[in-house]
Amino acid sequence: MVRKRLTVDDTKALSPAQIAETLKEYTALYGEDGGRALMEQELYCSWTASTLGAFYALEIAAVRNEGRLLECEALPDRPVHRAWDLGVGDDTSIWFYQAQGAQIVILDHYASNGVGVEHYRDVINKRHAEHGWLHGDDHVPHDAKVKEWGSGRTRVETMAALGLHPILVPMATVDDGINAVRRILPLCVFHPRTQSGFDALEQYRREWDEEKKCFKPTALHDWTSHPADAFRYLAMSYKPAPRREIKIPRMEGWHIPPPIENRRGGIRL
Repeated sequence: MVRKRLTVDDTKALSPAQIAETLKEYTALYGEDGGRALMEQELYCSWTASTLGAFYALEIAAVRNEGRLLECEALPDRPVHRAWDLGVGDDTSIWFYQAQGAQIVILDHYASNGVGVEHYRDVINKRHAEHGWLHGDDHVPHDAKVKEWGSGRTRVETMAALGLHPILVPMATVDDGINAVRRILPLCVFHPRTQSGFDALEQYRREWDEEKKCFKPTALHDWTSHPADAFRYLAMSYKPAPRREIKIPRMEGWHIPPPIENRRGGIRL
């Protein structure tokens, strides 16, 4: 049996006015991002429409649609930084990234649990050696300065003692962090090595309130939480690569004439 993919535009099952009304109803129930995603699934047979309640639905869809999930490499003369979400009983998640001008190249993602900081140090050193990446900074959440039981040292002190370069991410609310992610995602290119983390960002979503039949403002805590938290720290610590200044050599006797004011009062060079 041959199966065909027929959208509402093919079947003409709904008029344009009915489609608009359906989108309006979905948006009222699930918000702008969730409502549009549900319409893409139900009316346009989309297999890549975002999860209902997803925080980054439109931004991640743009990454896919614009082909920004692709092979990309680090520049050899610039550092590759890491952004961490530090877990104890839960997962620890690490993003590897490099600022290249106005673009952020997301090079790798790694997550594990039940192991010490030494394990992550070894993973970092191995990946940097394999790809020839220069070591950058390790951006960690603000609670990394709290002392751990047993050692009497903070996580920042432990990381520094192991040769890492921890920097505390400025304190901010989760909402501020989510907005920071939304601002930088249009600048990001993701290497296929990041697929597990990319999937987590795509499915990171609000918690559903079954009683009130609506999404809560808080995020659902599941496997997507730690990669999403680490990416929030990346967004809050990101700084564009410095602009390269091009110096033009001055020739003896050569000068730039002063600007000339035109008849309308403007400046003509």
